[in-house]
Amino acid sequence: MTLTLRPIGAAMSGLAMRGAAAFERRRTLRQISRLSDRRLHDIGLERDWDGSILGNGRGI
Repeated sequence: MTLTLRPIGAAMSGLAMRGAAAFERRRTLRQISRLSDRRLHDIGLERDWDGSILGNGRGI
C-alpha cells in the first residue's frame, strides 16, 4: 500500500483557497457597507430598509 501526499496537499490547497476567498469577500463587503447611499446608487447598488445592500435584483 503506497501512501501519497498528493490528495492531502490538494485538499489543503482547496481549503486555503476557500479561506482566502471568504476573507476577501468579507473585506469587500465591509468596504462596500461603508459607502454612502449616493455612492452605492452611482455604482448600481442600493441599501435596503434593513441596511443590507442590494444589487441587480438580489442581495449581496
